[in-house]
Amino acid sequence: MTTRGNLRIYIGATTGVGTTFAMLDEALRRRSRGARVEIGCLTPHDRPRTMALVDELTAGGDPAPVQLDTESLLRSRPNVVLVDDLAGEQPAGARHRHRWQAVDELLDHGIDVITTLTVQHIASLVDPVRRITGTVPTVLIPDGFLARCDQFELIDIAPEAIRRRIAHGNVFGRQFDAVEAELFNSEAFARLRVLLLFWLADRLAGALRPDGAGADLQERVHVALSGEEHGDVVIRRAARLAQRSHAALVGVHVRSDSDPADEHLLAEARRVLTEVGGTFHEVEGTDIAAALLTFAEVDGATQLVLGTSGVHRRLGGLQTRSVVEDVVARTPTVDVHVVSHPTSGRRRSLQIRRTPSVLSARRRTFGLIAGALLLAALTVVLGATRTSLSVSAALGVYLLAVVGISAVGGWLPGLLAAVVAPLLANWFLIEPIHTLRIADPEKAVELAVFVSVALIVSGFVSRSARRAVEAERARREATGLAALAASGPDSLQAITEQLQSTFGLDGVAVLRTEDAHVMAASGPLPPTSPIDADVVRPIADGVVVAVCGRPLTGDEHRVLVVFLQQLAGVMEQRRLAALAAEADGLARADDLRTSILRAVSHDLRSPLAGIKASVSSLRQPDVNWPDEVRDEFLASIEDETDRLTTIVSNLLDMSRLQAGVLSPVVRPVSLEEVVPATVHGIGARAPGVELDLPADLPDVQADPALLERVLANLIGNAVEFSPPGERVLVSAHADHGQVHLYVIDHGRGIRPKDRDVVLQPFHRLSDNERNSGVGLGLAIADGLTTAMGGRLELRDTPGGGLTVAVTLEAAP
Repeated sequence: MTTRGNLRIYIGATTGVGTTFAMLDEALRRRSRGARVEIGCLTPHDRPRTMALVDELTAGGDPAPVQLDTESLLRSRPNVVLVDDLAGEQPAGARHRHRWQAVDELLDHGIDVITTLTVQHIASLVDPVRRITGTVPTVLIPDGFLARCDQFELIDIAPEAIRRRIAHGNVFGRQFDAVEAELFNSEAFARLRVLLLFWLADRLAGALRPDGAGADLQERVHVALSGEEHGDVVIRRAARLAQRSHAALVGVHVRSDSDPADEHLLAEARRVLTEVGGTFHEVEGTDIAAALLTFAEVDGATQLVLGTSGVHRRLGGLQTRSVVEDVVARTPTVDVHVVSHPTSGRRRSLQIRRTPSVLSARRRTFGLIAGALLLAALTVVLGATRTSLSVSAALGVYLLAVVGISAVGGWLPGLLAAVVAPLLANWFLIEPIHTLRIADPEKAVELAVFVSVALIVSGFVSRSARRAVEAERARREATGLAALAASGPDSLQAITEQLQSTFGLDGVAVLRTEDAHVMAASGPLPPTSPIDADVVRPIADGVVVAVCGRPLTGDEHRVLVVFLQQLAGVMEQRRLAALAAEADGLARADDLRTSILRAVSHDLRSPLAGIKASVSSLRQPDVNWPDEVRDEFLASIEDETDRLTTIVSNLLDMSRLQAGVLSPVVRPVSLEEVVPATVHGIGARAPGVELDLPADLPDVQADPALLERVLANLIGNAVEFSPPGERVLVSAHADHGQVHLYVIDHGRGIRPKDRDVVLQPFHRLSDNERNSGVGLGLAIADGLTTAMGGRLELRDTPGGGLTVAVTLEAAP
């Protein structure tokens, strides 16, 4: 993976303070140290001293390019690229619209960039810059990009000095903008300098914190996005507050059916939030203050920023609390900041705030339509039977209808039905007909009682319906949490599926941020990268949970946190399991190393001592050895060398098995060729082996070289431990697509309880001097057989001894 390049920004209060000159001077210094420096783009403004540095840097060659050619720079790949005016725009048809985006691509390819910038182009400082200069630049640099800058270099100059430079022609040529030059003769230049110093001081304070990068996690600033005008002012104010607190910035929008936001303004607010380095979250709810505070509690927010525009107030002298006042009254732990602007005092919409409903908008609409149809039908029926049905009975039927409408549609349809039903009864059923007058006082009392009862009952019924919906939601959440608790210890996929089904989301994915690798996914439309998700939450280093679908309520976010904690626990278990496996591998490697050292120190020393003694004896100049003695010495050297070769080969085979680098080349192999060759290879011990191989024995699926190593170890061990005069039998037969090969001896055998032990490396049941191995023969034979897809078993030989059965697949 390519290491990201280093970004250095020379920053000043405005153009003309010397940022370009400082950038070129630094480029010359780096070139003198051996770096290959290339000018990406430069606008020298015909300043003599700047042009002199450009000529020195280019050695009087081609003029510096005015536009940044990213493709050319990626082909030439210099060490350092100079980019003048980071806030510049790319030409039409370029890969990127803005110059800072092209710089970001160069950095991603490992190229260092030195560039220049003025404070007026920082996105989060738009509002103070507008107040100071009266204008805002067309291109703004996102604070998120500037946060990844490795080094800022402040280029400052006193107002008197800059005015002298202007007078000497070192800032503007003969053709200059008088309005731009006037900036240096006004108080605005000094205020821009102060703004820049404060901005850099905030960044420096964050860099000097003793807890370093983790300081950002101590504070979290939430800003409420209302989707109304001037929301960008609130966002940028919150961004500056987050920068001063060195905190993460989170934008929260509460989506409510009763108070829909302007989608265009909301999209603009999201764009501004992204520019200043914030993340966006959407929460569903009808009580805006409660939803904001619940999400703030779940997300661990320490500060909440609200705007005063678009604040709703209740009608009536006793109900005048705004959303801001509701938030302030309800929050016990979050600091609340209220941001005002010139239009905030003039823009207050008055509307009735009803009790928050948990019923869906579709259900409430259905309740209204069904209620209207039901009341109309009842009125027609009751009007037709008016002469035979009393008014009290008709009002009872209407009351039943009001209760049903309240149960289906909730508070608002029930209230409307409770008001409309008595009016219909009065108009169509109570004398005089088709008027709202009531001739009989008793009928007036009945109607008044009906209205009161209808209002009370509809209120209770709608509240019961709301409680039923809340109970059902709580039941689903409890079911989800119960299933979550019952999930296995390593159930990343199961938890992801449970999360998706519990909240009815379009898709949930666990992603690795480095390469967007999907570790687990569920749902019809799972996101494939964090950019595609509506909600992104980290659960481990470099791992996030990405969620797509409907906005969640504040209470649902609380349950979501439980799922995220469980997923984080699974990731931590995986990390610990990987560490445990690594530690186990290191422990086994350490055991192997210890065993090898023990083998080298003991079992290898004996044959080396025999070889050394024989060679030393043969080299004695004062002894004339007879020929038969010399032959004995040479035979001893040969035997001990064969013994060393066997031990070293076994050690190498075991190291390959332990490292998992053994790659068998399996193909049809004839046992009639491999077995006799193996017996012949054991040399002087070959006469002690008897072969019994059927003529029609099929070929086996094996690696010839590995199979020969298996048989050599097994036959060698059998001959080694066989009593004198007893021959080792090697036989085979085919059965059901498999070939069974047997190595049979009549030695002392191995007890069943010890058979698992002898299949482990460096384990021997005796230290018999006849045994020339280090306890690897059976372990290697077992490992090589398994690697070829076969099976090795230790059995008793009838009459005493050990039978080793090797089972291999027959060749097709």
